[in-house]
Amino acid sequence: MLENSDNTINLREYFKVIRSRLWVIFTIFILTTVSGTYVIEQVLPKIYTATSKIQVFPRNDPNIPGFLGPQAPPFDPIAFQSALEILQSGDVMNPVIKDLKLDEVWAKRDFKSNMASLPPSLALEYMHRKVSIDYERGTNILEISADSQDNQEASNIANAIADRYKALRDDEENKRNGSGEDAYREKIATQQKLVEEKRAIVETMQKDMHAKGIDIADVDGNSLRNEQDLSQRQRDLLAAKQDADNRRVLVEQVKGLNDDDFINTMIAIGRDGGNITALRASAFKLESDIANLLKEGFDENHPRVESARAELARQREQITEMIAGMRRAIVVDVAMAEQREAGLKQIVTDLTLKIAADQGNELAPYREALHERDKQQSLLDAYTIHLNELQLDRSLVQSPVRIFSRASPPDHPSKPNKSLLTMITVAAGIFFGIVVAFLIEYLDTSIKTMADAEQLLGLPVLTVIPNKGGPIPLNEESARLPHAEGYRILRAKLNLKVENGIGPALSVLSGGPGEGKSTTIYNLAVVCAQAGQSVILVDCDLRRPTIHDLLNMPNDHGVANYLRGDGDAVEFIQQTSLPSLHVLTAGAAPSSEVGSLSGDKIRHMLDDLKQRYDIVLIDSPPVLGISDGSIIAREVDYVILVIQHRRYPRDISLRAKRAIEEVHGNCIGMVLNSVAIKSDDSYYYYSNYGNYYKKADRQKTRKHANGAKTNGKPSLVSSRQKDSDSDEF
Repeated sequence: MLENSDNTINLREYFKVIRSRLWVIFTIFILTTVSGTYVIEQVLPKIYTATSKIQVFPRNDPNIPGFLGPQAPPFDPIAFQSALEILQSGDVMNPVIKDLKLDEVWAKRDFKSNMASLPPSLALEYMHRKVSIDYERGTNILEISADSQDNQEASNIANAIADRYKALRDDEENKRNGSGEDAYREKIATQQKLVEEKRAIVETMQKDMHAKGIDIADVDGNSLRNEQDLSQRQRDLLAAKQDADNRRVLVEQVKGLNDDDFINTMIAIGRDGGNITALRASAFKLESDIANLLKEGFDENHPRVESARAELARQREQITEMIAGMRRAIVVDVAMAEQREAGLKQIVTDLTLKIAADQGNELAPYREALHERDKQQSLLDAYTIHLNELQLDRSLVQSPVRIFSRASPPDHPSKPNKSLLTMITVAAGIFFGIVVAFLIEYLDTSIKTMADAEQLLGLPVLTVIPNKGGPIPLNEESARLPHAEGYRILRAKLNLKVENGIGPALSVLSGGPGEGKSTTIYNLAVVCAQAGQSVILVDCDLRRPTIHDLLNMPNDHGVANYLRGDGDAVEFIQQTSLPSLHVLTAGAAPSSEVGSLSGDKIRHMLDDLKQRYDIVLIDSPPVLGISDGSIIAREVDYVILVIQHRRYPRDISLRAKRAIEEVHGNCIGMVLNSVAIKSDDSYYYYSNYGNYYKKADRQKTRKHANGAKTNGKPSLVSSRQKDSDSDEF
């Protein structure tokens, strides 16, 4: 896991993980995207969706084409929900299934069954899965959508459901209208008999009263007018009483108020008396003007001051008179309201007595008979009008359901939604790629940063070798690659010097094979030799010798021959192309002699070589699992541990260090090899120090080109630059 100094993971660390595992994320992304695209295009079935739209009206809706009747109740949500339920019921779905023979088609095509047709319950359930019914909010429009692998079948289902529902509603409406007309005809017949009975009673009473000489002209009209007049006068009396009460309350509330509070109260209730507000504002302004004049130094007797005070006194007098008038006015208003209330009481009393007298005389029974006759006649008229409306509706209303958009076979499938699924696939690829990257990072216990290595082993990191261009053996062509400077940094940090005529012996060890120890010791030998030191490179890896391959030299004689006693080690030393670099190869060793490395002989060989060379560099096998590495670590002066970036678990490096310490080896530091320098900001310097030399190369090339243009005579700057470049390495 990636941890910073205070053991917390921040966003920067997450970004480092993503950057270092970008190849994992990209691989998972490609695999997921390709797999998802294949599934979308080849595996998922293509579903076509056809939609028909119908407009559903409630009973007697005036919006139905041809309706001429009275206003009907609006189409409420309950009725709309009922329409949805009916559309999905078996009364609609089952006939559609039978008419289109869908139960037979589905049994063979979708269910892959040997049955001739699906059972009705299963066919209805499957129909519900294929059909969806929705409505457009704020309208009375229903959308009937049908899904199918056959585009023609989808449109047939949607249209058949719409047609079936329309037929059901038309039948229901026709039956309802017919039964309603019959019921109203019966009511009209019964009511007609009742009206005739009431009319006969009135005619009989008219004859009797005419025989008695009683005038019955306009009896019902006068009585009705009196009752209406009484009702209106009672309402007027109630309003007058409330008005008088309000005015009395107002008088009592303002009786004890001073003039200012009185005016404020009257203004608040909207009765400020016209100009009194303006007069008060003018008076306040005059008071302010007088105060300003006095502040400006005018005397109390100055004409302007006296004139302003006279005008102020006049306006105050007007305000006082107006307030007094307003007080008198509200008292008068109370008296007038009380007088009006008393007048209305008298009128109500007179009308009440008159109506009571009319109801108590001989005309009362006749008046009651007239009222009953008219009431029954009104009911008869209402029944007759409603019957006419029903008959008119039945002849003019076309249908409570209108199909205004029939489904047509769709040209393109609606499912799967390729755009959406592709976006989901891409997002899933990125997500799973990041998840896998973090999982690998979590499970990866190898050393990832310099801080990890130094904290784990307690040793300094002497240099970092980038993986771009390396690790590879140094030569004239590769000497200017970015990784070459890492070995020069290693040589500078080691600062190996000859003391008392004896040069130091150094070995590079690793915990496991393939971590680059042989290449590291070889490149260190090259940079030391290039710096002018005499170097002997000894290949003590008798099991897998590689130094002779790096130098392209024979391996006939070497350390193995010395160990067998064929001669002294110096007899087998070979000269390389670098004058200061000599090599002692491993030599040919039979398999029976592998592991015969002797500490005494190695010590004797090193003592001899250290007197002859400035530096003795030893290549050895891995320190774990092979005894040769531990023997060499014990005999040399210094040991450097090579750790390949993100290769082996941390325990390998930790055990390698312990193995060196157990033989009392002097491990002075580490080399991080094959580091992905761009994956971690801590390697920023190592990823950029090679750019300096690349820039210098480009400048030198341009300057040489400029020198060629001046008749082959390079400038002084070019010559110095050339000399400087030759000294860089």
